[in-house]
Amino acid sequence: MAENRAKIRYFIEKEKKKALLDQWLSETLKHAGYGGMDLVASPKGVIGTRITIRALRPGLIIGRRGSKIKELARVIEEKFGYPNPTISVAEVEVPEFEPRIMAWQIERLLLRGYRYRRVAFWVLRSIMEAGAAGAEIIISGKLRTVRSAYEKFTSGTILKSGELAERLVKKGKASVLTKYGIIGVKVSVMPITLDEYLKRQEITEEEPEASGGEEHGSEEG
Repeated sequence: MAENRAKIRYFIEKEKKKALLDQWLSETLKHAGYGGMDLVASPKGVIGTRITIRALRPGLIIGRRGSKIKELARVIEEKFGYPNPTISVAEVEVPEFEPRIMAWQIERLLLRGYRYRRVAFWVLRSIMEAGAAGAEIIISGKLRTVRSAYEKFTSGTILKSGELAERLVKKGKASVLTKYGIIGVKVSVMPITLDEYLKRQEITEEEPEASGGEEHGSEEG
């Protein structure tokens, strides 16, 4: 029983540290259009951690001759305790499918003085035109006056709860300090429809059998 509790505590702390790193990167690399990260710890016996960062502007993270990314790796090792981190940066192929980037874009436009409704509709339209199944933007806070308000902008179909929603719906948020006060921005994007996801799952399940048939045929040849 004690061993199980220790394992649970270990995994909780592991996920907590990963979430803190993700949050820190989101703030530190905001200017580069941070879209998220993937972290893979090296196998036992090998000291090191592989971190892949998704960003709109990879060059701003890498720096000249890799100077910035080396400094980033040093800070991550010291601040978060990940041993010998190896960082790679992947350019985001479809920025509209990354809600963190879209939330950041909304933040930038609001800070430039654009009206929040105009910004929300523009971002929502760009997400849907990129081919998303659905999107939702929630803007709340001191929108027009000192009184707080809340508005939701939705297009297409987007799952709200359940395991499939956790798998298919990506979320991001940002906060903006205006002359009226703080405005909160939440963006949810569902890149593919439920039908598309289920079809991909069927194809994935069929692949091992098809692969096996090809290998068998080559052996006969």
